[in-house]
Amino acid sequence: MFLCFIIAVHEKSILLPLLPASLLALHEPHLHGWFTYYALFSMYPLICRDQLLLQYISVLGLFVLIYYSPGGNYGKGMKISSGTMAVLSLPLLCSILLHTVYLQIEPPKRYPFLFDALIMFICFSQFIILTLYTNYKQWMLDFHPRPVGSKKDL
Repeated sequence: MFLCFIIAVHEKSILLPLLPASLLALHEPHLHGWFTYYALFSMYPLICRDQLLLQYISVLGLFVLIYYSPGGNYGKGMKISSGTMAVLSLPLLCSILLHTVYLQIEPPKRYPFLFDALIMFICFSQFIILTLYTNYKQWMLDFHPRPVGSKKDL
């Protein structure tokens, strides 16, 4: 019962940080796409329960079309090693697999929320990684303080 409550609260509250995170879209298009995909995926159990799968597929398809559109920022300035790409692709492959498993396979009677918990685990791990990375980037910004004794800019 407690797990259901956590999942329901999380699914709705992910929309709150998604709006300010959209400010990353121009400067960090990969992070914005990553965060948007996992925010949408974290709502997948709720969407299935409410029978909104067609709308989910439509929104996901529209997001992919816009994100990978010709002339977009997706491919610019991104240099990722093959090892890093493999590590980043593993949760994506697991999420694609969980999309189909969630709809096709009945969870064990003993663990009725097994697939919900796996989805939340994958999404939560990605949100933690994103939080750590963006905090690291924030603290490593070039900051040049004003010299002591200089005039204030008006």
